[in-house]
Amino acid sequence: RVMLVTGCNSGIGFETLRVLALRGAHVIGTGRTLEKATVACESVPGKTTPLALELSDFQSVVDCAAAVQQLGVPLDGLILNAGMNSVGGEFKLVNGVEQTFVVNFLGHFILANHLVPAMVAAGGGRVVHVGSQSGYLRAPPEGIDFDNLRGEGEYDAIHAYGRSKLA
Repeated sequence: RVMLVTGCNSGIGFETLRVLALRGAHVIGTGRTLEKATVACESVPGKTTPLALELSDFQSVVDCAAAVQQLGVPLDGLILNAGMNSVGGEFKLVNGVEQTFVVNFLGHFILANHLVPAMVAAGGGRVVHVGSQSGYLRAPPEGIDFDNLRGEGEYDAIHAYGRSKLA
């Protein structure tokens, strides 16, 4: 099997990389930088391929998808794990949208939309988007406030994270 794991350099992503490679999968591990992905991939036994993927940079997402396709291996699965939590951090816009929503949802959405057609053409595959209870417990009562993705209204970092996980 060939699996792609985003955010392979720490936490759940690293453990997913490690176990899948240990069980014989070829794991394409992505990190915010090629260096981070390389360090993670080289630290586990098994077949791994590191790639850079900065989810807040849509061109990086498109470039990563192109790099996966250039490998010429059919993907059996995408594990969309990477994410950020802006609680305690500063409000920031990326491409005109609040950063947490961009990283936790939109970047992965673009990546999947570039890779899933080839997966389907090759006979299918699986997409796992790692979530969080925060999608249910921390999202604002109205859910995803599509009129406030820029955070121009009331901004609450906890609600921003919950909204991104609900998506």
